[in-house]
Amino acid sequence: MNRHLKWRYVVLALGFVGLAAVRASQDAPVWAAVFATAAAVNFWLGVHEGRARSAATGAPASRAAAPSGPGPDRAEVERSLEGYRTSARQWQVLGAAGVVVGGALLMVQPPLALFACAAALFSLYRARRAGRAVSTLTRAGLAQH
Repeated sequence: MNRHLKWRYVVLALGFVGLAAVRASQDAPVWAAVFATAAAVNFWLGVHEGRARSAATGAPASRAAAPSGPGPDRAEVERSLEGYRTSARQWQVLGAAGVVVGGALLMVQPPLALFACAAALFSLYRARRAGRAVSTLTRAGLAQH
């Protein structure tokens, strides 16, 4: 199995596993679950980012094999670009709201904060994907800046 990993995420995941073990030994199951979840998320990020990096290194070969036909419609590309920009902003706002709600819930009800933080992480992930689409369209020269 030849997969690339982002080692910084794996190291962070191991640190969170250690924190989860310490909290579990101190009879704090909620915090142990929070740290175990953070470890799982960091490990997933390490694998996902490594896969994205390995796919990015293989991109020029696949680009050379692409069929050369008429280019995309400029107006359609501009509409897509604006849609991705709007989507990125909306997901960022949702992510920020999730962080604020998660912080407030952490003081009141820590188990519920886990769900708010998960929603915030998902929102920020989607914002990042929309931002990547914007940067891809602008780098490809398909859209006006």
